Amino acid sequence: MTNIQKRLEKGVALLEQLEQQRLETRTPRLGYDAEFEIITRELCELEEDILRDPGALGSQLVRVRRKRR
Repeated sequence: MTNIQKRLEKGVALLEQLEQQRLETRTPRLGYDAEFEIITRELCELEEDILRDPGALGSQLVRVRRKRR
């Protein structure tokens, strides 16, 4: 779990840096490709982690109750 957490924290830090650069340069689309790549990579790696060990994230999951229609 520690590796997953560290990896996600690193990805979040990179996304925050991109956002800060956008604000500083006033270029709203700056780094969109890099941002897409970071998010896509993290989702794929997270999916692999879940498939490898489905219970690893159990303590981090929260049940969301939805109203039935």
